[in-house]
Amino acid sequence: MLGYEELFDYFKRERDKIVSALEKMPLDEFTRNRELSFYSIKDVLVHTVLVEDNWLHYRAAGRGEAQVKFDDFKSLDDVRRYMREVDQKTHELFKRLKPEDLRKEVRRVYPDGRVSVYTLEQVLYHVPIEVIYHYGEIFAEFWRMNVDAPYYSYLNYSKDKEK
Repeated sequence: MLGYEELFDYFKRERDKIVSALEKMPLDEFTRNRELSFYSIKDVLVHTVLVEDNWLHYRAAGRGEAQVKFDDFKSLDDVRRYMREVDQKTHELFKRLKPEDLRKEVRRVYPDGRVSVYTLEQVLYHVPIEVIYHYGEIFAEFWRMNVDAPYYSYLNYSKDKEK
């Protein structure tokens, strides 16, 4: 059975391919308004990290929301620093995660006051699914720019892990 930690490792390895492609892109292409789900490719990428940070390290811990603003990130290096910080927190979470923790309630409070309650297990599925959705959005933008999007495949990832 595919473990949560493996699923997170997979999407982070694929994220590294996106970051490698973005390193070749001029900063203004990374940061300009593209009318995506968020303002720029930079903001979509930050959102993917923020999704993980908010769900696993703020909401699941009963700490509200991360106080991160897209304008805090001026470059790919700034985004990479945030990625490393969140990756480390997630690694620590998986080290201490126990089966009974999967039933823990995770609350999301919306700006209008509505509250939704999920289990940590649901959140551990939701985060990678949402993140990979946004990777597809970045890939589509690459194609519009005539930039080759990196190829990713869980099947290739799993074969490489066996080596």
